[in-house]
Amino acid sequence: MANLKVTAAGVVFPNPVIVGSASPSMDWVGTKKGIEGGAGGVIVKSLFGDMGKLGRSFPRPRFKLYDYKDYPGYPEKLPHAFTLNSLEECSHFGYEEYMIDVNKAKEEVGDTGIVMASLSGVSIEEWVTMCNMVNETKADWVELNVSCPFAADMGVKMGAGAVDMCPEIVRTCAALLKKPFSVKISPQSQNPVDIAVACQEAGAMAVNLSARLSGFDIDIDTMRPIGPGAQGGWGGPYLIGYGLKFVAQAAQRLHIPIIAGLGVWDWKDVIKYTLVGATLVQSGVGIMLQGYGVSKKWTDNINAWLDAKGYSSLDEIRGLALPNILKTAEVERAAEGIYAEVDYSKCTKCAICVRSCFYDAIKVTKVGAVVNSSKCDGCGMCMEVCPSNAVKMASPQRRATTPSSNSCCS
Repeated sequence: MANLKVTAAGVVFPNPVIVGSASPSMDWVGTKKGIEGGAGGVIVKSLFGDMGKLGRSFPRPRFKLYDYKDYPGYPEKLPHAFTLNSLEECSHFGYEEYMIDVNKAKEEVGDTGIVMASLSGVSIEEWVTMCNMVNETKADWVELNVSCPFAADMGVKMGAGAVDMCPEIVRTCAALLKKPFSVKISPQSQNPVDIAVACQEAGAMAVNLSARLSGFDIDIDTMRPIGPGAQGGWGGPYLIGYGLKFVAQAAQRLHIPIIAGLGVWDWKDVIKYTLVGATLVQSGVGIMLQGYGVSKKWTDNINAWLDAKGYSSLDEIRGLALPNILKTAEVERAAEGIYAEVDYSKCTKCAICVRSCFYDAIKVTKVGAVVNSSKCDGCGMCMEVCPSNAVKMASPQRRATTPSSNSCCS
């Protein structure tokens, strides 16, 4: 059986799965459940400084799921593309209560998992106060949360609204902290990877990439945002493409570990993030909606996949996908011999492909959908919309060039 242990900033994690900082880790009880459920570590819900203490009191209700319960077969089958909108800023604890709770969490967890405190301040003075306090706790790790997607909407300069302060915050905290720490970076900036590099230069021991975006939906009858009425965290499995991009780009520029976390919904997502350079992979919505025990299911599947592929550890696959990621200019253009072909044993003559063919290349006959190869552009839309998977391309997409090998450090 493969060894799932990973090491980041000198800390050995039993496995790469991390419970993200959210309601499932609101206190020591949730932290303990997270470790008992199979996660290698838990990031405790963030402590906001006193200037952001408004976030310690939550709206009720504070969660809204879009396109979740309407999925065919729910609840036995869960969708892989939906949106979670929530307004749950931070821990409900104040400074002293938070530190006591972190200590209790570590006492309960012991050596079975890693307890990771999370801090988010408004002023440098708040960061200093919280760093000094967390130093005296039993936390194994500290996350500096400069990422909360909507904290700045409370009228204070924190979270995503304080990304310009990242280097100063990191330098200040790095000089004070006696524990390994990571910096959680917001995706809501011009270039999160540049910020990650700046944090590394300022002394970060690891970075978290990345948190949810912020947003809202509008009820057209009431003409107000759905839910509490303000912007909130906007995320879900559909965002994994953004996360993979950020991590892949960062892995080629950083020499410190990356904690990935955007759109993680199943065990394959953990492997995907590892393949583009992540050392640890956190999930919030996956734990919220599938329960603490899903972590054990994920690690079991990861183990089975590694064994089947002949790998003995995650270290052996970290970054392996990076050389295969092309730049846009390297993608093959105007390739010959690529057009749609129909398997008539599967075609139901539904004509869905016809309405999505922009080149008028498909007609439905008695035998099924017939493709005029001279008109077909090979765009692949008919293949994507066919409900019976009766369409394939005559030739697969080919590479124009083989990119130079990339490497990443963790």
